[in-house]
Amino acid sequence: MAEVAATTSPLVAALGKIKESVMHVITLRKPMTEILDRTAYQRPASFSEATGRMQKNLNYFKINYILFTAAILSAFILYHPTSLLILSAIGAAWTYMYLVRTEPLKIGERPVTDREKMLGMSGVSLLAVFFMSSAGSVIFSAMGVALLCIGAHSAVRVPDDLFIDDSANESGFFSFLQPPRAGVSGGAA
Repeated sequence: MAEVAATTSPLVAALGKIKESVMHVITLRKPMTEILDRTAYQRPASFSEATGRMQKNLNYFKINYILFTAAILSAFILYHPTSLLILSAIGAAWTYMYLVRTEPLKIGERPVTDREKMLGMSGVSLLAVFFMSSAGSVIFSAMGVALLCIGAHSAVRVPDDLFIDDSANESGFFSFLQPPRAGVSGGAA
């Protein structure tokens, strides 16, 4: 029994860390009332105005847009069960190779380095997703739909004074991936 607990410990630790990161990101999202405020939509007068709005809205609503993209991607994958099975098998293989397997991987008598394992798993994953199944097509279709919706929203949403509270927080688009700091609260829930 202790051996089973020892083999699942890295998996449980990884899942706990993923859950903590996801909860941190979710606390940074903007309220839906700001996104869906009907009075804030107006057709842009020019292409440059639309791109300026897009830049500001992408920075301000980045968490919401990423969550929307994840929801669209999840819906597309759920509606294509073959892709779901293929991506689940790939995820299970990665989990086994990096979290469950405790002894080093050997081919013949030669141990495989972490770099070789990463390259091999990446190659097999890309081959399975893009060349041996329709999962790649499903992923690209979902990303296209999500980007179209996000682009339309960010172009017609008038940014007004949305950026006052975030102007001091400009540390890049992927700044939300940094772990939470002690004593710093998240954004609006």
